[in-house]
Amino acid sequence: MERPSDLDVAKLFSLCLEKMRVLELEVVQVTDFQVAEERARSMGKASFTPMLSSSFNDFSKDDAFWLFLQKGSKDVGCVACRRDNLYSESLSEFWSRTQKRYYGLCDAGVSHSHAPMAVNEIRGSVAYLGEFFIAETARGSRKQLALFTHALHAYAHLKWRPDWLYAFVRLGDNRKGYGVEYGFNRHVPAAQIWPSPPDGRQNSEYLTAISREEILHMADCYWRNPDLFLSFDSLTSVEKFRT
Repeated sequence: MERPSDLDVAKLFSLCLEKMRVLELEVVQVTDFQVAEERARSMGKASFTPMLSSSFNDFSKDDAFWLFLQKGSKDVGCVACRRDNLYSESLSEFWSRTQKRYYGLCDAGVSHSHAPMAVNEIRGSVAYLGEFFIAETARGSRKQLALFTHALHAYAHLKWRPDWLYAFVRLGDNRKGYGVEYGFNRHVPAAQIWPSPPDGRQNSEYLTAISREEILHMADCYWRNPDLFLSFDSLTSVEKFRT
């Protein structure tokens, strides 16, 4: 039997788009980050992480993008993604190096303890997913959420073939199963421990991630049997996480 390949990821991406089309949903890409932030604000998104903010970064169109979920011509959801090439340093070292500028901290103020996965495993071509938001009027469908996030994973893989994709998920959201719903299969508590967490960060956040090989496996499983990730379709509270 053939090993899972990029073709399986493409099939998963196509499946997600097809099923969203049935729900009258469409995904569009935006590479102008200032425009994307304005569109996100118009949906009700109140804050942005420095890691994905146009105020702190000069992103090239090759290394970052936003995806917007639309119903009709109206934006109802969004998420952003950036790629970093971390071949000579770990994700943990990258965090430590950039946090002072992102959060205006002195050396003693940055996070001093990181999840082992960030220290020992996540490096190479690394994609960070954040700014996930669903407009209040469009919340309530687990299927819609899963289709959007798995399309994101598939698109990021096809665009960059990163070694890893990761995000931060709040403790309460991860316990409700959203980490899995977002398409991640590794979930480690206490992603970063801060002396005093800056706005938008919490010491209880989970580091959620998936490797390239695991995405290939996931895609092969899911396009063959979509019920593995689309069998439930009800949400009772939030459909948003801070990243």
